[in-house]
Amino acid sequence: MALTEMTFDDLMRLEQFRNERLRSFFAESLLHCVFRRDGHKVLLICCPEAWIVDKLLTDLEELCDYAWLILGSEAIALYFAQEEICRIGHNRVHYEVHSKIHNRVHKASIGIRHNILRRSWPLQKDCNRSSFRLKSL
Repeated sequence: MALTEMTFDDLMRLEQFRNERLRSFFAESLLHCVFRRDGHKVLLICCPEAWIVDKLLTDLEELCDYAWLILGSEAIALYFAQEEICRIGHNRVHYEVHSKIHNRVHKASIGIRHNILRRSWPLQKDCNRSSFRLKSL
């Protein structure tokens, strides 16, 4: 049996298929979002509208599980208007997200196997995310 190595184009195509697969499970919310994985296995999701952030926060447990299974992501970071809304690890217990969008606090208790990576809201001014540029696939 001959082993073939994957070329760079093959790897890019595979990543695109994985991204499309994840998008298909969350078609309503991820359809308008731009997302990519960084070098630390964190899925960065940039949302263009506030209702999309709310929808993703509602589906966050399921999104984390699917991102881990399909992409191998160990954490998810949600962004709105180039600011990080929350960062959740796959091994989280519960999270608390202060939403500047609707001036309310989202709280949820999510499964035992999940551990929190928590961000305070609003972010300090020195944490400028202007370098957060994503290319659409």
